[in-house]
Amino acid sequence: MNLLFKIISITYLIILTFVFLIPLYFFEVSQIITKEQQPSNNTSFLIHLFLFFILYLFFWFSFSNKKTILLFCIFYGILIEIMQIFTLRGFQILDILFNIFGIIIACLFIDYFYQKKIIKNNKII
Repeated sequence: MNLLFKIISITYLIILTFVFLIPLYFFEVSQIITKEQQPSNNTSFLIHLFLFFILYLFFWFSFSNKKTILLFCIFYGILIEIMQIFTLRGFQILDILFNIFGIIIACLFIDYFYQKKIIKNNKII
């Protein structure tokens, strides 16, 4: 089961990388998503938050070193936005902030439910 989670995590990371680095004006992208259908900045920020929330969850369930996962996800969230400068996708500091917010919210979400499970298990014993 752990191997399956690792495969899903790495696959999600690869897909996320392609999605964030393909320019929106690229022919194949413009055939799927017209300019009118592209998300506004407000929607884009929420999309970043959600995608990085999911990224952290996948990696948390796949790998054991939780501090390394947190640092990797934050580093990736910053790096992917900087790399967008070179793909003519556009750099936005708020995208980085919402990437990090998504990771932090996922971290707090997991900690809350993990702590709740530990407390519940201690009461049963």
